Amino acid sequence: MKILAGITLIAAVMLSGCESQEVKQAKEAVANQLRDPESAQFRNMTETRKTSLLEHGVVTVCGEVNGKNAYGGYVGFQRFVSRPSVGIVYMENTWSTFDSVWSRHCSES
Repeated sequence: MKILAGITLIAAVMLSGCESQEVKQAKEAVANQLRDPESAQFRNMTETRKTSLLEHGVVTVCGEVNGKNAYGGYVGFQRFVSRPSVGIVYMENTWSTFDSVWSRHCSES
């Protein structure tokens, strides 16, 4: 049992260091949009690299973030789209056109 716990711990440590620079930049930029950046919790993160001529190599990071409000309680996860190389962050609750941005950059289809 101790061996299994040790293997699990080693795997978790190894995987935690696999974040790209773009994902790290996106997390920082998204957290800075929150009232309490230190409280940011992330999930369902994906990273895509555009291959079109106009956007060749531009990385888009999509995911969900949860943060604390003024009362210290978590408000619930909201989607975001970040393009670290151009310094853009779209947050679900602050952009009226967010659904179209999400569909263009984050949807499977």
